[in-house]
Amino acid sequence: MIDLSILIVHYNTPGLLRQTLKGLRQSAPQLKYEIIVVDNNPQQPVAERLRLEFPEVKVIVNQQNVGFGRGMNQAMIQAEGRYSLIFNPDIALFAGTLEKLLAYMDEHPEIGMLGPQLNHPDGSLQYSCYRFMKPSTILYRRLPFMTLWPKAKKAVAEYLMEDWDHEQTRAVDYLLGAVMLVRREAIEQVGGFDPNYFVYFEDQDLCRRFWLAGWPVVYYPEAKVVHYHRRETAAGNFLSQLLNPLTRIQMKSALYYYKKYQGQENPRLNYQQNFDYDRISLS
Repeated sequence: MIDLSILIVHYNTPGLLRQTLKGLRQSAPQLKYEIIVVDNNPQQPVAERLRLEFPEVKVIVNQQNVGFGRGMNQAMIQAEGRYSLIFNPDIALFAGTLEKLLAYMDEHPEIGMLGPQLNHPDGSLQYSCYRFMKPSTILYRRLPFMTLWPKAKKAVAEYLMEDWDHEQTRAVDYLLGAVMLVRREAIEQVGGFDPNYFVYFEDQDLCRRFWLAGWPVVYYPEAKVVHYHRRETAAGNFLSQLLNPLTRIQMKSALYYYKKYQGQENPRLNYQQNFDYDRISLS
């Protein structure tokens, strides 16, 4: 069986995608792996160029933009690996990163999902593991003047998990969807992304469902990647954010998420209460 299926959903960033695929090839992972790319932009298809330059890559072309989750589900159906790596086209790997991730998962068969440490291009830490977001935290992060309010500042810091050393391996509520390594058995049990999210909140939703099914979600900083990330919904002043279509999509996803899980407790906390968790929460 293939060790790893690397799954990428692409939309309108052909330069980044090409750079990422070249980086994967150059890192020469010592694994049996496959790469599956789902192209969500039929107006500027990249399939033919990919097949010429990267013939080893499987390409799925959609006739319309079906969103991140639906696109990733298409790739998951085709995946043959023991593990699937949910992978953004704006990620750069260090040599040995994939091997470290798979080795840790092999050593801990109880873990369902593992995420590496993400860094900005300048080498600084990018927060990529979080506590489940409260509705108020969305407002605190979207309204610039809220950063002056101590309560809002504290709530955002708690959400970002700024209160602990991000060089430690530990269980977390959820991981940023830019890079997620998921176990085949877990994804077969839990299912893929909820297709009701076009984009945003689908990573939080998937992690929550992993916890509900008894599959721990773990942050593993021994493996590191670089994320060339830009928060599109955070750009500009308050008015421009309100008019930003991505902000409206995010709000729609948030409303769906909170309605779906209204009144439910944090499933990670229940898991920790019922199991001997220290053996995998720290290393």
